[in-house]
Amino acid sequence: MNKFKYLGAFFSPLLATLSFNLSGIWSFTGVFVLYILVPILENILPKDTYNFTKEEKELAKDDKYYDWILYLLVPFQLFVVYYYLITISKPALSTLELVGYTMMMGTILGVNGINGGHELGHKTDHPLKVFLAHVLLMTSLQNHFMTYHNSGHHRDVATPNDLTTARKGQSFYTFAIQSQIGGYFKTWKLEKEKLKRKGKSSLLNPMIISTIVPWSFQGLIFLFFGYKVSLFYLLASIFGISILESQNYFSHYGLQRKLKDDGSYERVKAHHSWNSDHLIGRILLFELTRHSDHHFAGGKPYQILESKSESPMLPYGYPAMLIMGYFPFIFKPVMEKQLEKYKMN
Repeated sequence: MNKFKYLGAFFSPLLATLSFNLSGIWSFTGVFVLYILVPILENILPKDTYNFTKEEKELAKDDKYYDWILYLLVPFQLFVVYYYLITISKPALSTLELVGYTMMMGTILGVNGINGGHELGHKTDHPLKVFLAHVLLMTSLQNHFMTYHNSGHHRDVATPNDLTTARKGQSFYTFAIQSQIGGYFKTWKLEKEKLKRKGKSSLLNPMIISTIVPWSFQGLIFLFFGYKVSLFYLLASIFGISILESQNYFSHYGLQRKLKDDGSYERVKAHHSWNSDHLIGRILLFELTRHSDHHFAGGKPYQILESKSESPMLPYGYPAMLIMGYFPFIFKPVMEKQLEKYKMN
């Protein structure tokens, strides 16, 4: 596959724009495509396990094309948000249409907003990328995500200390509260500890800005579009956050790092994350599906992430797993069977 495959990441925002122009049951067009058609297609199409050669990797690593794909997410994201706000400002929309539009907007907030912000937010030595990450995360009310993900999750993954690692048998809904609410307050603590080590005042805690910015954005929506539109955008944001938490839920479900004699945990390895080589999810999510390599080398650009043969493999692609996570009676038997199968091998 060539590098132009990542243009497929713009399929979702274009699909959202189309959906916002349709009425009645057709307002669910984007939802149907992404939550029914894509999971089916992804599990019919062959998996793509190809890894770059050393030479290809060096070329791709230095190719600014991949950065520009991420940069372009920002104007696309802001356009879709604005188009959604304009669309649901219209009078006489049916409940069906409001639900269809809001689910689609929430999907864009979760997939392009949070996941795009996630990829850009790993480049902490690049001010422009960090700024653009915050713009994307702002649309999803998740500016605190970057700190906890980089400083907490990547450090503590697959240990009891990580709020975004799901234990075997844990329900998605208790996990989502633990991860989202617990993660927010733990981020305050992480930033406070950083400031203390530097001898700086806690009044300089970046979480102050990370809290003010997204809620100011929500406030502007209320100011310019009114309470109804603001409420539906909040619901879309919550739905987008639930997509993030569903992905967090299955990405490390039941996996644990060993505790060493000195009280520390073994180094993060490929077998501490669930992996997927299903093609469509790889494209739409900027290789987030190659999660094992992402955690093995957190700063590695998405375009050179590799499929690790030693990592546990998800039974289905990310789109299907995201949906499955909402239904514990389906998810648990499937994943626990997969977990036991992996441990036996």
